[in-house]
Amino acid sequence: MRYFYYFLYIGWHWNFTLAYFVIRHEIAGERKYGIRTTGTYNLSDAIAREDRQYATWYEPVNYYSAGWLFDRLQPADLQTGFLDVGCGKGRVLAMAAAYGFRHITGIDFSPKLYMAANRLRAELETAYADLSIAVHCVNARYYEVPDTTGVIFLFNPFDAPMMELFIEQVKKSLQRLPRAVKILYANPQCRQLWIDAGFRETDAFVKLVHLKGSVLEFAPGALTPGCGMLGK
Repeated sequence: MRYFYYFLYIGWHWNFTLAYFVIRHEIAGERKYGIRTTGTYNLSDAIAREDRQYATWYEPVNYYSAGWLFDRLQPADLQTGFLDVGCGKGRVLAMAAAYGFRHITGIDFSPKLYMAANRLRAELETAYADLSIAVHCVNARYYEVPDTTGVIFLFNPFDAPMMELFIEQVKKSLQRLPRAVKILYANPQCRQLWIDAGFRETDAFVKLVHLKGSVLEFAPGALTPGCGMLGK
């Protein structure tokens, strides 16, 4: 029944061709990873009043887009820390574990979604050997990005003003420890902000008009002194 309601939700807001495509991947993805993360959730009644201006309806990133982005990773990427910003119920955390990451972090500012992701965290740490997952209920603008983070996943988690604040946190981490960082960005509404901050788009896709993704990378030494991200 959850697939039926989600099908209607996507069909109503976009179109039924897209809904059929997404639901096919939902069913296959949920079975593949052994999780239950399909569905939507209204965030406005579960977060602090001051944050409601940034809130939208929660829906998980579709499996097609997430899989496309994960498939662009290199073996070296899997040896770094993985950060899912707006982790929701933990779908991307499960995918990151399956792809081979062993140091995974998820953040979300909804207490209810945080609790759901934390329950999944326990299941994943039982299922995978040598896996460490941390889930935090925190606003991204206050979150100190770990200096071990090498891959960040975003599914259009917030608007441009909030994205700028999160980019500042990424900049601080890169200033502390210059390193390569890769952004896997589904529905990249604020893609230009990352490019303006010194990241370079290395790959992108569009599927059925509405499904979009971008891979952006930052490499130390790629910018001239006093210019670009670290010079700001």
